[in-house]
Amino acid sequence: MKTYILKRLLLMIPTLLGVTMLTYFIVRLAPGDPIEAMIRNQSGNIDPKAMKESADKIRERLGLFEYHFLRDRLYGPEKEWEEKPTGAVFWVTDAADKVASAGVGYVQWFARLCMGNFGESIKYRTSSGSRNAILLIIERIPVTATLNIISEFLIFVVAIPVGFAAARYQGRWFDRASSFVLLVLYSIPAILAATVLIGFLGVGGEGLHWFPIAGLHKFGYEKMDWGASLADLLWHTALPVVCLTYGGLAYMAKMGRASLLENLRADYVRTARAKGLPEGRVVYHHALRNSLLPMITMLVLTIPGLIGGSVIVEGIFSIQGMGLLLLEASKAYDLALIMTETLLYGVLVLVFLLIGDILYAWADPRVRYE
Repeated sequence: MKTYILKRLLLMIPTLLGVTMLTYFIVRLAPGDPIEAMIRNQSGNIDPKAMKESADKIRERLGLFEYHFLRDRLYGPEKEWEEKPTGAVFWVTDAADKVASAGVGYVQWFARLCMGNFGESIKYRTSSGSRNAILLIIERIPVTATLNIISEFLIFVVAIPVGFAAARYQGRWFDRASSFVLLVLYSIPAILAATVLIGFLGVGGEGLHWFPIAGLHKFGYEKMDWGASLADLLWHTALPVVCLTYGGLAYMAKMGRASLLENLRADYVRTARAKGLPEGRVVYHHALRNSLLPMITMLVLTIPGLIGGSVIVEGIFSIQGMGLLLLEASKAYDLALIMTETLLYGVLVLVFLLIGDILYAWADPRVRYE
């Protein structure tokens, strides 16, 4: 097992390199200039020459400078052009320079990362200067973690009993009703569910006005005692948690049903019944325990999925978590934030995959990783 864990940890390195490299190139090669847009938003109308000089200084500091390896050699420096060259050759040359510049930029980003420098955010700048990307993310982690812990708890508590009960009473009304409901839940996109819930149950909609539709607390919650503060948190997170939970709950319940049905048809269950054991003991003592084994892996793997779903849910409900931070960073082409969150998400997914394998081997003595 120790050898297997070590191999998996070593394999994380090339996997994360591939994920971050692909993300970096996609962001760098996307159309638009976030640096000039940021300067324009902060300074209003500004002389184009002054804007270019300011943008070049920011790019050089952030490692976003574009190098014209081929273009300068074929057409000369841009300041010497009488008119901008045109044609397919210029387009290919310029595209090759952009790819090469992105490659140099990725190497510089990785070198800074190895020294513990995650980069500066170009969107979240204050009067005192830029803010470190990792510090911004650390501020948002408790919010996203709160939503995901509540959702994971609900999935575990609700999905497994529903799935096993459907399998236990296969073909009866509960099995048919739960299968229909779970299929419907799994088919509904989170963005549609959030919109419907806001409209019918949210404050400000046209429905019942039961739940707030933004934030995690109401104004002045700091003065509440812990009980009132917890109740206010649960009240505000009701709709976001529902949107995060129902898809994973439906999937886990269907998996639980399929797992128990598979074990109920196994030879050891027929042997137990042939020995005259009560049906309840056969199901709950023998089949149910073995049915939990694949559920362990699936339960662990739902956590990265919930974190990914936070991007949609936090964006819709204006919750200041990691998901909304990544959404806003993507709109602003904030490379440092995008790369840091991508790296963090990649590490979480790989770590939880490894945890799932370890728990599976721990729960089932027959499973060994050599």
